Amino acid sequence: MSELLIELFNHLMERDSDAVKMQNRINTEMERMLIPYKDKLSEEETEKIYAFLYNLSYIAEREATLYGIKLMMRLMLEL
Repeated sequence: MSELLIELFNHLMERDSDAVKMQNRINTEMERMLIPYKDKLSEEETEKIYAFLYNLSYIAEREATLYGIKLMMRLMLEL
């Protein structure tokens, strides 16, 4: 079931316009929040921080989406 949910998540994130908009908003906010640090860090440090934050963002999006799917399934079973 977990593999199926992850496949569903990947499909949603690539093809659903609302999901793409959400990812763009998150990326824009991360960029905005990192502006104050760009001049204080080396290029290598900046790249590491970006990689860390994008990975963290992906995990948070995936887990929240999977939780939402599971919650929706539970609610549908209650009807």
